[in-house]
Amino acid sequence: MVAPQTQPPAQQQPKKNLSLTREQMFAAQEMFKTANKVTRPEKALILGFMAGSRENPCQEQGDVIQIKLSEHTEDLPKSDGQGSTTMLVDTVFEMNYATGQWTRFKKYKPMANVS
Repeated sequence: MVAPQTQPPAQQQPKKNLSLTREQMFAAQEMFKTANKVTRPEKALILGFMAGSRENPCQEQGDVIQIKLSEHTEDLPKSDGQGSTTMLVDTVFEMNYATGQWTRFKKYKPMANVS
């Protein structure tokens, strides 16, 4: 009698040992402390990138991926020095999968119809 052949389980890609340095962990905690727009999957993507992962899960978007971390309003002085204007401020985390560089920056947009 011939024993049925069993197929070995499908091999998964080996997980890379990614870890954050102490400084990176502190930077991530500070960054996420005020983040009010980032989702859990986006946080995981950011942490993986900071730890060295260069597998771009959004290749259709190109090498540079931007994730909105937070959104809030700020009252900024007008350029003529007369009063202030309320601006919508987005804090963005940008990852460049081609270079491995990341940065954070703010985008300012005037708010319409603010009373």
